[in-house]
Amino acid sequence: MAIATSTDLLIHYAHTQSETDVDYVLRYRTTRVERAADALAADTSVHYLMTGIKAGRLTSASVLPEAALTAHDTNYATLSICPYTLATGVVAAAYDAFTTMITGGTGDWVAGVAEPFTIAPATDVFAVTQGIALTVAKAGAGVVVPRCTIEIEYSID
Repeated sequence: MAIATSTDLLIHYAHTQSETDVDYVLRYRTTRVERAADALAADTSVHYLMTGIKAGRLTSASVLPEAALTAHDTNYATLSICPYTLATGVVAAAYDAFTTMITGGTGDWVAGVAEPFTIAPATDVFAVTQGIALTVAKAGAGVVVPRCTIEIEYSID
């Protein structure tokens, strides 16, 4: 049974007595944030994606590009998904990062094909005083990162 509404959730529980589905619907959230394309190939930027309304943990994160990106081993971008402190905006060490390099990176990006981060829900946690940010740092002459949708799934602790 597909659970689309709170009524469906109650009906499903009444029929199956499955607390797993109830727990998932009540605790897990998905946030999608649009990020504009870089103005210049060498731009470095921070994108504040989400504030910590409650303490929780990341369960997955990915970048979905709207256009292609050509990988390069000298001129590339490093994208990192990181916690940041709400009161100061200071970004902490990354949960995970990837580069747009050919060797050891993501390689070329294809429009509409997600590039996932490797998330470890056991350790990739955030406090109520933190949010989630995406940082984009460039090496060499950099590369223009196309317009993207960043998708973050997280659970509330």
